[in-house]
Amino acid sequence: MIVSAFLRSLFRRGGRTALALAGIAVSAALLLDMTMLASGLTGSFGDLLGVSGYALRVTPRGSLPFDSEAGIVGGDAVGRRIGAVPGVKAVAPVLGAQFYLARGDSAGEPLFTSGVDPAAQFLYQVVDGREPRPGEVIVSEPLARDEKLSPGDTLRLATDPDASLGRARQTRTFVVSGVADFLYDYAGQRSLAMPIADVQRATGRAGEVSLFGVATEPGVDGDALADRITAAVPEVSTYSTRELMAEMDRRLLYFQQLATILGSVALVVTALLVSTIITIGVRERFGEIATLRAIGVGRGRLLGAIVAEGLVLSALGCLAGLPMGLWMAGRLDRILLSFPGIPAKMTFFAWEPGRVALAMGIVVAVGAVAGLLPGWNAVRTPLGRALREEAE
Repeated sequence: MIVSAFLRSLFRRGGRTALALAGIAVSAALLLDMTMLASGLTGSFGDLLGVSGYALRVTPRGSLPFDSEAGIVGGDAVGRRIGAVPGVKAVAPVLGAQFYLARGDSAGEPLFTSGVDPAAQFLYQVVDGREPRPGEVIVSEPLARDEKLSPGDTLRLATDPDASLGRARQTRTFVVSGVADFLYDYAGQRSLAMPIADVQRATGRAGEVSLFGVATEPGVDGDALADRITAAVPEVSTYSTRELMAEMDRRLLYFQQLATILGSVALVVTALLVSTIITIGVRERFGEIATLRAIGVGRGRLLGAIVAEGLVLSALGCLAGLPMGLWMAGRLDRILLSFPGIPAKMTFFAWEPGRVALAMGIVVAVGAVAGLLPGWNAVRTPLGRALREEAE
């Protein structure tokens, strides 16, 4: 009964309580977003790595995938050696290059071009048409949309433009075999893929490979297989999904630090808001609390009722902050994913029910604890002095 009476008193001052709830909701939304941001990009990156089944990456010694222009010489032989390692299910070679869209005599914008084995590739999913054959290309959806390309159309590409004149020295016409969803492209990226032999021939990099994707047999541990590949082919580096995610964590450490700082600020703001509202309410009801103590109500019951005010206030703020945080996360995600180099299929804000529930629970706990100080000051004041102050 005492708790319900205190809560009714809290909500009788609707304007003040509404302002406090709005502030707590904003703080809860910020903490929610920072919790989702802390692991969202790394988690979605790990999911993206495994979407095609090629979870391991084999690169030139000491480099990460496409971290430099270094290549693996003798790619065919290296690929066969990797494929012979127990536990390897399939090997997919990739050679990265820059081709240029030719219009008349002019060399237009560069297009990132992937040389792949159409029978074993992990970079895209065909949405219209089929895999490319020699002399054919498969284009990304943005490129197909912008250039109005569809299967059967032709595309003129240059590999060696004259930088001073902006002209294409040599061009070659390719047939568009299909349109694909390129998994690792950033939003709006215009790219294409063709058989790796065509890229090697056009760029003069015979037998060279930028990296291999490796699919594992069912039940094979990726980390152990990565070690076996490195031992069998010492001139390359092999990365499991866990290692690539750890490297992603290191490169995005500033995002995690930002999330920690802003999340801490959100908790401090919540504590200050709740403690301020509870302190004002306790001060206004000081006489009522003193009277209840005088008729025999225990300090513990009174303190519990005051703490309950903070708990309810922060819980309601969390309920209001949850949809606000999700809306903010969606807006921020679209902004951050518009930066070049970030795959459009990744997300900065990952919904993880366990982590979200923990974050909201922390806000509620902070609100409850914030009510302890004003509550404790109210119930520990000597009864005689409390009654005298109220009478004065």
